[in-house]
Amino acid sequence: MTIALSMIILSCVIALGKLLGRFKIWGVSFGVTWVLFIGIVFAHFGYNLNPEILHFMKEFGLILFVYSIGMQVGPSFFSSFMSGGIRLNCLATLVVILGAVVTLALIEITGIDAPTMIGVMSGAVTNTPGLGAAQQTFTDVTGLDSSNIALGYAVAYPLGVVGCIASFILLKFILFKKEDAVVPQSTAPSQDAAEVHTGAVIQKKIIVSKRKINGLQLAKLEFDKYLGANVVKIRRAGVEISVSPETRLQLGDVVTVSGTKSSAEAMEKVLGNSLKKLDHPNLFAIFAGIAFGCFLGSIPFHIPGIPQPIKLGLAGGPLIVSILISYFGPRFKMITYSTTSANLMIREIGISLFLACVGLQAGDGFVDSIVNKGGCMWILYGAIITIIPLLLSGAVGKLLMRMKYTTLIGVLAGATTNPPALAYASDQDKNNDAAAVGYATVYPLTMFLRVLVAQLLILFVI
Repeated sequence: MTIALSMIILSCVIALGKLLGRFKIWGVSFGVTWVLFIGIVFAHFGYNLNPEILHFMKEFGLILFVYSIGMQVGPSFFSSFMSGGIRLNCLATLVVILGAVVTLALIEITGIDAPTMIGVMSGAVTNTPGLGAAQQTFTDVTGLDSSNIALGYAVAYPLGVVGCIASFILLKFILFKKEDAVVPQSTAPSQDAAEVHTGAVIQKKIIVSKRKINGLQLAKLEFDKYLGANVVKIRRAGVEISVSPETRLQLGDVVTVSGTKSSAEAMEKVLGNSLKKLDHPNLFAIFAGIAFGCFLGSIPFHIPGIPQPIKLGLAGGPLIVSILISYFGPRFKMITYSTTSANLMIREIGISLFLACVGLQAGDGFVDSIVNKGGCMWILYGAIITIIPLLLSGAVGKLLMRMKYTTLIGVLAGATTNPPALAYASDQDKNNDAAAVGYATVYPLTMFLRVLVAQLLILFVI
């Protein structure tokens, strides 16, 4: 098969999948996962790629995807544990652990092979990086490709989205009274405006765009001493982080400063506040990080109890390196910032390539697995993996942690890395941002744990 024909097939799969991803079914969109389903259809009817091209494009897409995820969550990864975030992340970790426990129980009870059930688990929590990590680890350990991982993922994914939202509805009905779910609209003035006036003092949001500020501590900058203004809030990668004299500013931070109008204007000149200067892509950090991540992922190491050495692989290595570089890089004057649109473009290209190739690889046996190999039951198992951990963790969040409904479902949506569930949670929280804050607080750690757990399950049960 020529390269041109391979690219035509691959591009058509992605284009059709993205087109269908715009539509909603009963108010729920499956988004980019349609690319996986379209790839399965193409492969079922005999349209596929050269195996070597298919393997390379799948792994390249996975690397781009997980690296962009790490670059997104890295700046706030460690900060998410501050300011009460530990409590929320503990609950999200419980969801991940319970999901793994339920998966292991189903493997033992049903007798289904572990790779298939781990694929079902990844689909049940709508976590594509976990799928990629499981496939990569299975290949590293056995030297084989398991299409059953992708088949399990594809079958379980739709009900994973719906089951998560259904769990939120059940939690509201069982544990929360109607008034608990209603957040009264605040009468205080909005803090989201560009400037908030309180007499002679104003609060102004400023974007850090000057490179010389990147990585500097607030204590060394001494804004209050020289300019008469203070940094009162910092929002980084969508997460509000704690402000202290030791806090280091990073390129792209949105800081809220408090002071007089003249002092705020002086701060604006120091920090930059120029979106145009942030548009230039920083490719060095991306490709240097990918190179080091792939190197790290290929290093074998031993874990007690496992007879053969293991590797972080092309999912774990780049993910860990991107988190570390994006968080610690500014301390060494490395520019790691990418605009949201640039990061999203890399992420979407990566996930689209990966899912298209996974679908094309798994498509040959999809119908046979559903019809003749008990694949219909995978849907039920996926629903169990989705719902039981959410209901149990929801009960812990309500009864032991005394969380409000909107905060709780935001955390649970983040614990399943489920954007449609976040959309539902946000609809329940129109007068506040508690759900979005809960989601953003636990998302970085959850994404890392989902990849790690998928790898560990493959290592310990195959």
